[in-house]
Amino acid sequence: MTPSAAIGQRENIPAALFLALLGMSAFTPIFAAGKLAGGVLPIVALVWLRFAGGAATILCVASMKKVPLHKKLSPLWKLHLMRAVCGVGGLACAVYAASVMPLADATAIGLTKGIFAIALAGLILKELVTGKHWIAGAMSMLGAYLVVQSADSVAQNSEMALVGAIAAIASALFMAAESLIMRYIAQREDTVTILAYVNVFAALFLAVPVIWLIASDGVAVGDLLAFAWLGPLAIVGQSFNISAYRRAGAATLAPAFYATVVLSALFGYAVWGEVPGPEALVGALLILAGGAVLTLRRGR
Repeated sequence: MTPSAAIGQRENIPAALFLALLGMSAFTPIFAAGKLAGGVLPIVALVWLRFAGGAATILCVASMKKVPLHKKLSPLWKLHLMRAVCGVGGLACAVYAASVMPLADATAIGLTKGIFAIALAGLILKELVTGKHWIAGAMSMLGAYLVVQSADSVAQNSEMALVGAIAAIASALFMAAESLIMRYIAQREDTVTILAYVNVFAALFLAVPVIWLIASDGVAVGDLLAFAWLGPLAIVGQSFNISAYRRAGAATLAPAFYATVVLSALFGYAVWGEVPGPEALVGALLILAGGAVLTLRRGR
């Protein structure tokens, strides 16, 4: 899709919500990478693997599609750089939080990004924030709260849990800012260019400290290769997210991303045998209902 076509594309909320759901599904195991690694790899190495692998993947795609990334510097390169910084900060904080807290708890705390995104969308992008957005956000937040309450959140180390909660809130702030930047550039540049810039910038940003850490800690190459899937999977998730932001504003999509707590609960059950209680089921229904509210169009 050309940039001009992206700008002129009409809003399609149901399609945007479906694409956002696919994107969130791809990122669920990525956010759980710290817990999956079990301390074998440092968090910063996992984040670098995600962006370095993503950069390699999207550059291969650019080569096959003959996208001339090397011929002209994007006029939005500063925004791409800002998004890369937000992406690194958001992912690092999210992965750390999920590694020291139950996945559902860390995810639910991170869902405060929806409130930040709605407020910032109105203040910065001047998007129309209606009562429908706030109702959907309130329903989704209540649902997320119920899911967290139902989880077995007894922490073995209260201090680490507190640090994890702070990291989850920081992740929410980073991701809220990133969502606004993505909305702006998604309407002006093609998907391959957007993904190439953010992944290459982030990979270069982390390369030196990560290589030093890997060398000093003696991380095995096999352990690194075991998480090589992070990059390609992230490219798939990012592609869906960019397509979603082309079809709906940040304020509309923000509450929809509360569905990540449902996906985290399912992932936690599949991997660690976590069984959601009745409150979690009610919470999931509220989150889905919040997404349904967003599909209702205003009368003319």
